[in-house]
Amino acid sequence: MEERMVLVADDVVKDPNEGEEAESKSAEAEAEADARPSDEVDPAEMAEEDLAYEPGDAAEDEAPHASEPDPRDAQIEELTQQLLRTRADFDNFRRRTRQEREELVQFATKKLLADLLPVLDNFDRAIQALEGVNEPQMKQGIEMVHRQLIQVMHQYGVTEMAAVGAPFDPAQHEAVMQEQVEGQEPGRVIEVLQKGYLLHGRVLRPAMVKVSV
Repeated sequence: MEERMVLVADDVVKDPNEGEEAESKSAEAEAEADARPSDEVDPAEMAEEDLAYEPGDAAEDEAPHASEPDPRDAQIEELTQQLLRTRADFDNFRRRTRQEREELVQFATKKLLADLLPVLDNFDRAIQALEGVNEPQMKQGIEMVHRQLIQVMHQYGVTEMAAVGAPFDPAQHEAVMQEQVEGQEPGRVIEVLQKGYLLHGRVLRPAMVKVSV
């Protein structure tokens, strides 16, 4: 009985040095793991990754990105074209607006000036009627008012149309008579029966003329 108890006791009691050796080996392993660089690859892990890797994976991941166009480029191009068209439309609108404003200023008095032309015609007739009359003061007064009226008309852009000797132009002349004149080519204005006038280069009233045939 004593021998069995001794054997059991011998089995239970362990060598103290054996525990210290195990702890020492564990500490060394932990220190070795800490000393290894963080970016160092574990050979066992690398072997597992190599087994799982297939050669076509990288090509399949990169190929679509390299070949597909960026949809944002097309959107940028479309927005750029829209901006250019909008800018061109705005420039045209501004140009038309400026031109219309200038024409409005130039031709706002067109009707009034056209209504004054008969008054100018009457002054011309009065001066012609006084050619053979001995009334110098009356003639001088009428001529002075006539010149003043012409000056005001010029300030608003009204000019007399030069017609005698010019080719007949239906846009500027109104032919009321025709006459055959020796030595004169057909289609020429040979006499002005009523003066024509221009307003800033445009016909305010066509001239009534006699044309050669």
